[in-house]
Amino acid sequence: MIDEAVMSASVDMGNGRERALVLLSGGIDSATCLYWAKSKGYEVYALTLNYHNRWIKEIEAARLIARDADIMLIELELPFVKEAFNVYGYSPSNYKDDDLRWPFYIPSKNLLFYSIAAHIAEYMHVRWIVGGHNRDDMLFFKDASKEYIDGINRLFKQGFMLNEPAEIVTPLADLSKVEVVRLALQLGVPLEHTWSCHLRVERHCGRCHGCISRLEIFKSLGIEDSVEYVK
Repeated sequence: MIDEAVMSASVDMGNGRERALVLLSGGIDSATCLYWAKSKGYEVYALTLNYHNRWIKEIEAARLIARDADIMLIELELPFVKEAFNVYGYSPSNYKDDDLRWPFYIPSKNLLFYSIAAHIAEYMHVRWIVGGHNRDDMLFFKDASKEYIDGINRLFKQGFMLNEPAEIVTPLADLSKVEVVRLALQLGVPLEHTWSCHLRVERHCGRCHGCISRLEIFKSLGIEDSVEYVK
């Protein structure tokens, strides 16, 4: 599937627009980045990485968002990449504190994902790789910080040889989660298609870190969330 996508995207460069490849997880941040890239006039493509045991609802969300945006979605299987709970389980005693995000941590996630994106980007003549890291996430995850992303960009410049390497951009880096949703509403992001829950459920559980954060955001904005929660 990826070969067909890369080949079809690398044939015609006649429209003169710069290309952007958005890492699309199916969540609010990445969906907002997709619509942000479209608003900038880029020729936009999306990449979603299906790591081990990734819940189908996340994958379906990415597909729906790309479909509504009329964007080609490249799906790549990464069965060897695992979230922490697949190795250590869910028990809080297996993690260094009680933060609800730790079970879903992936070691070297952004180094892996951006390297794969850069590999694809070179053959597609992509100028920008767009990542959806907001200010709040950058404070928690070391590999989402501006310094870390700048370091990856430096490595790309040192290691790519055929074409100018794509550069990672993080348009949400200075925005809080609430500000991201405000931007999403301005851009017309189909928030009803996004998926924030960390659990393998058919509807948002309302109890995990992703759901709690999402509920707090919509409550603070005084607007109704358009996704379904478990009653």
